[in-house]
Amino acid sequence: MLTLETLVHKLRKELRENYQSIGDTMIAGGCTNQEQYKYMVGQAHAYQSIDSALTDMLNEKEETKENEEWQHMSEQVE
Repeated sequence: MLTLETLVHKLRKELRENYQSIGDTMIAGGCTNQEQYKYMVGQAHAYQSIDSALTDMLNEKEETKENEEWQHMSEQVE
């Protein structure tokens, strides 16, 4: 069964690989004109933005989970 966390990690890996591929192509001179360059830069920004949003969502979920665990522990102590 594919968990949400596993799915997010797989998506982030794919995004980072695609981002790296764009960078490699640009460094190797794969852009033949300004239009293509702008398109690739736009793709790179989109991949970074999506990766950042996924990271934020994971962090929020982890913080919520930690807060719930602390709350549960404090209730047991009382």
